[in-house]
Formats: sequence, C-alpha cells, structure tokens
Amino acid sequence: MPLWHNIAELLDYYIPPLPSVYWIDITRDCNLKCLMCPQARGLAPRPARMSIDTFKRIVDDVSENRPLLKLYLSGEPLLHASLFEMIDYAGTKACLTMIHTNAVGLTPATSERILASPLTFLSFSFDGGSAEIYERLRPPARFEEVRSHIRQYLDLRRQRGGGPHTTIEIIRMRDTERLIPRFVEEWKTSGVDEVRVVPYLTWHGLVDDRHVESPPPSSRFKPCAAPFQHGCILSDGTAVACCLDVNGVMPLGHATKNRFREIWSGNDYRRLRLQMLTATFPPDCICERCDNTIREIGLQPAIVPEGPRPTG
Repeated sequence: MPLWHNIAELLDYYIPPLPSVYWIDITRDCNLKCLMCPQARGLAPRPARMSIDTFKRIVDDVSENRPLLKLYLSGEPLLHASLFEMIDYAGTKACLTMIHTNAVGLTPATSERILASPLTFLSFSFDGGSAEIYERLRPPARFEEVRSHIRQYLDLRRQRGGGPHTTIEIIRMRDTERLIPRFVEEWKTSGVDEVRVVPYLTWHGLVDDRHVESPPPSSRFKPCAAPFQHGCILSDGTAVACCLDVNGVMPLGHATKNRFREIWSGNDYRRLRLQMLTATFPPDCICERCDNTIREIGLQPAIVPEGPRPTG
C-alpha cells in the first residue's frame, strides 16, 4: 500500500494534542506602515478589534492545558483598549501571555501597567540600527523617540526588580544586514533578556522580497509544524492554519460557533495535515508557496541569548 494511504488511514484516528501556543489577533489596527509588513499594503476587511466577549470565550475554550496566548498577529496590541483586561483574564485561567509591540505607544504609564500585569513575555520589534534605516522602514515612527520608550521601560523594569521576560529583535534583510552587529552589541547590555535576529518573511507574497540573498530554493520539502502544534484565531474568531495567514485566505473554522477542539479535530484541519505530510497541496494553497515548507539555504535566524528563551 502506498505510504500516503497509510498516513491517511492514520490521520482518521489520530488527532494531535491541543496546541500549547495560540496566536490571537486581538487588533488589526496599527500605528505604523512598515515596509516589511502586510499593513503597508492594507489588510482584507475584518473587525478592527476583537471584542472582549469573544476573547473570553476563546480563553475559556482553550485554557485547559494552560497554553501560551500570543496577543498579536496583524496589528499593534497596545492599541486595544481592553489589552490589560485580556491579560488579566488569561492570567485567571493560568494561561501564559505575550505581546509583540513596535513600542511607539509605550508611554511610562503603559510601561507601569505592563510591569504590574501578569504578562509573561514582552517582545519589541525595533529594527533600530540607525535612524535613517529605521524611519524609512517604519513610517511614521521616529527612531530616537521609540528607542527612548524602550530604554525607559527597561529602567522601570530594573527599578521594580521584575517583569515579563523581555526580548528585542531586528529583522535580517538587505536594509539592516550591515547594522546587525551594532544592534546586537548595543542591546545585549541594555537589560533585555534576549536579543534576536529573525529571518525576513514575505507573508505569502504580501510584501516585497527584501531577503539579504536569494539562493536557489532547496528541493527538499519539509512539513510545517503549525497545523499540528499551533492555534491561530483572527479578530472575528476565524481559525486559520498559521500566523502568516493574516487575511484568512484558508479558514478552518470559527471559534465563536464551535469549540476550538472541534475545529482542531475537524475535516478541514485533517485534510490540511494530510496534504502537509504528503506534500500534495492544491495549486492555490498558501502552504504551497510558504517559506516554512520550501526552505531556502542561508536564511536561518541568528539568535543571541540573554537568559531563558520564551516558550513557543
């Protein structure tokens, strides 16, 4: 019997454990139009912000195994008026929480609220090697202002003697490549727990290719872990396969109509897992052209650890 028949039969009986990590798209609003983000070209119409009732329903549904909830995907989490209520509610259910922010709105008052909250992980997306490059990549942000916000937060964190595990990252791309050593050197002694250099993504072709180099793609197919390990829910409750599907091109269910465990074990997820394991995607499937399934040589992330790594 062909291998893929064996796999199909296996998947009829096997459902992966519920995810330990979820991306929850609490807001699609953003205060920047970064050139390397789908926000620069606009997102497909969908509610700008997830309602607190929808969020609580999702948390109640998925909190059984105390997962990490990443409260971001397509937008800037600090713009959601109920962000800290969301963090607090997730904490009452023993869930870990994380936000990834551009720090434009990181006022001293917001920093104090973060440090007083049960937030587990905080990540800054800065790409701040120089004012010229930063301000060209991230309009209309101002380099010195955002840098000051991050420094003020780190000072407050130091004074309080605790707070969420804090990471700062820069994207490796043509624009930033020569500035990365300076960036790492500056921030590894700043008080953050970790400095990360992350690979560039094209978001399934939604943004221009700014890779440092474009080597020939590897012919070796590598299945993506997302349909087996991660949950991802957009602002209106639509479940999608991974955090790169910001426009919900491949919906797999709706978290306001069904429990996530029902979506996770449903036919759409089962079909996608089979396609992933056998590399038999239909021609229009976003997984067919994703960086996470067709790997390119030389585009692996470089990481400078400064303390324990976040989960997920």
